Amino acid sequence: MPRPGASHRLARMARSKQLSPTPTELIDWLNGEGLLDLDWDFPEDGDLYEAGMDENVIAHLVEAVMDEYEVELQPEEINELGLSTPRKMADHIAKNR
Repeated sequence: MPRPGASHRLARMARSKQLSPTPTELIDWLNGEGLLDLDWDFPEDGDLYEAGMDENVIAHLVEAVMDEYEVELQPEEINELGLSTPRKMADHIAKNR
């Protein structure tokens, strides 16, 4: 017998793979994935490099974006496309879904 609320959680998880994140949702997701430790009030246009994004984080980020949002992202695209803020990254994910 499924646990109470289990179908709701599964539906929410499936829906999250279909939706593009807002910049704020992306900040929460980066924290939840343990990729960066961003303050709760980190600005949507804040610089992720200044917040600690480095080559190691980028390698994990590329894989996590593919797993969570089904968007292929190459490490070099982070720099080439200027995806250094949550807003720019969320826009890129939305455009490539």
